[in-house]
Amino acid sequence: MTRRLFPSAIPATLAAAFAGMTLLSGCTPVGVVVGAGAVAGSAAMQERGFQQVVTDKATEVAIQKKVFDADPASFRRLEVTVVEGRVLLSGVVPTVDDRIRAVEACWKTDDVVEVINEVLVGEDAGMVDNAYDAKIEAALDVDLTLDREINAVNYIPDASGGTLYLMGIAQNQAELDRVIAHARNVERVRRVVSHVQIKDSPERQETLKRLAELAAKKDAGS
Repeated sequence: MTRRLFPSAIPATLAAAFAGMTLLSGCTPVGVVVGAGAVAGSAAMQERGFQQVVTDKATEVAIQKKVFDADPASFRRLEVTVVEGRVLLSGVVPTVDDRIRAVEACWKTDDVVEVINEVLVGEDAGMVDNAYDAKIEAALDVDLTLDREINAVNYIPDASGGTLYLMGIAQNQAELDRVIAHARNVERVRRVVSHVQIKDSPERQETLKRLAELAAKKDAGS
């Protein structure tokens, strides 16, 4: 999945996430600056709000670091996506124990309210399949951006082995249906799995409630 970076001229939490992402991804200075500027603008327009985007990115980087510290090989095989404290894990790892460790890493990280475990156990797909997955994500990004009836900035595609996972926040069911239709029409997509929450749904309200409870506990402990 395409990772989004942030500029350094914003809060300390963001700076930490930015530094961690630079270290883990091995990005070039030019790539970091260009990607950071673009994402800072998109973050402000997202339904979850700029500060939540920052928090989610910090959570994502913290999980990636825990996985990397435990097993660098698993780090290269896994994708981590975080939206409003909901963590999507995807990819393929060699053993069940690797899968369990990845989930444990999520739950040991601050600001996590849910872990969606889509990690498979088996052989790595290889560079060719990984390249196709990247093309799938890029193609869906373009399709959603060009559809004026979709607020594309609220969606994050994550392809793994031809399965296209969707994370984000939909304005309503009609918008989500359009997103899923686009996803199914992307070349080489074998299956579409949506973990998107609708903006005013009871499920999202429960997510926001759990986020608020976590924030209250952190405030009480500080």
